[in-house]
Amino acid sequence: MVRSKQPEPLKRSQVLRMHLAPLSIIAVIVVGLLAGYWRFTRLHEPRPNPTLQTGVGKSLGYFRLLPLTGEGRPVSLDDLKGRVVLLNFWGTWCSPCRRELPRMAELRERYAGQKAFLLLAVSCSPAGRRDDVESLREETAGLLEQLDLDLPTYYDPHSTTQNVLGGSIDFRNFPTTLLLDRGGVIRAVWVGYRSGLETEMERYIGMVLDRESGPPGEQH
Repeated sequence: MVRSKQPEPLKRSQVLRMHLAPLSIIAVIVVGLLAGYWRFTRLHEPRPNPTLQTGVGKSLGYFRLLPLTGEGRPVSLDDLKGRVVLLNFWGTWCSPCRRELPRMAELRERYAGQKAFLLLAVSCSPAGRRDDVESLREETAGLLEQLDLDLPTYYDPHSTTQNVLGGSIDFRNFPTTLLLDRGGVIRAVWVGYRSGLETEMERYIGMVLDRESGPPGEQH
């Protein structure tokens, strides 16, 4: 009589794998659901209204920028009169700034034929190096060359303009972009960068340009 062969007992490691396999699948499903929920909420969360940010409605009390790269010239409050200005403070050390910079160059190109509009890109040094203009110039020029961008840039000597604006605008985050009307009044503020933000900026630029009239200044 031939006896049936008894199955060998499962090893402990095999038993553990049998129990852990369903848990691993559940964990993957949960992580996927959480990631999907996070993306959904990010896409549908209300975006800040740039016209309701701190500083909107206030006038520039001081303004002076010096050319850093390109063929610009010094810019003061008098140079802004009669022009709608998009003022972009950014830094080469700032990842969101580097993503936004090509969009700023595109905006400048799009409005190149309108003398009533001026885009000023202000390259800022990291904290502790604000008076090292030569390093700022070298790093800025290097990044513009790397990205193949035609974007004249300026710098804020001793961060004086930022310090004055700091009474109204929070400069702890970069990039920070201000939209000024023809009277030098802040009409919109954007802090940080997200994909598509330049479309929103363009819409508000058009609104301010259409709403106001005044003699255009000389192109910088």
